Amino acid sequence: MNQAGRATSFGRDASAYERARPGYPDAVFAHILGMITPGRAVEVGAGTGKATSSVARPALELTCLEPSVEMASMLEGRALPGVTVVRDTFEDWEPGDGGFDLLFAAQAWHWVDRGVGPAKARRVLGPGGLIALFWNHPRGRYDQFADVYARHAPQILDEQDERIRLRDEHDWRVDLEAAGFGEVGLFSHEWSTEMSAAALRELYSTYSDHILLPDEVRSALLDALEAAVVDRGGTVLQQYTTRLFTGRN
Repeated sequence: MNQAGRATSFGRDASAYERARPGYPDAVFAHILGMITPGRAVEVGAGTGKATSSVARPALELTCLEPSVEMASMLEGRALPGVTVVRDTFEDWEPGDGGFDLLFAAQAWHWVDRGVGPAKARRVLGPGGLIALFWNHPRGRYDQFADVYARHAPQILDEQDERIRLRDEHDWRVDLEAAGFGEVGLFSHEWSTEMSAAALRELYSTYSDHILLPDEVRSALLDALEAAVVDRGGTVLQQYTTRLFTGRN
């Protein structure tokens, strides 16, 4: 599947994504809104609104870009104050005269074409505008179940997808500095959550590399993951590091 198809694969079960995917720590939004009080903002890859709901407010004109029809529909259904949903990619979106105060992306910027994204972000933002890119990184997501993946889907452990590598390993400050952003910084926050076997199964079912597996392989893998958690006592501690990269226009 091409990258555009993989990026929109989450919409195959938008409701599962909304239920299973974690939100983002309050500390991340406090950090962003401590740097700027936006009047106009744009969110890239808004999905079902996992981050949107923490930023939206009546005084903020917030444009949410989401190419998946299913996820955009769910976001529209939330009727968040000040939010306009646009069913488009950042690359294809026409921002008019720009002048936005804030551009942010949660768990999405790695899907944006690096040859387009940073430079276009600078055009979209007004002078002094802020870009904020953040991701939840689950620590040991696959390592703790390496035996399960070795049996059912070893290709996931061997995956070398460039966009996923960028999400997990890249220092996005390099891209922001190269595009001409100033005051480039990184804020990290560590947190954890206890998950039941059923909750972990549903969470893992929303990962794009799992979604793209053949149905029978995916089902067997998810069954085995759920059983592994049951065998360990019924819950597992999922640890996260949330990384936030910012830059000033």
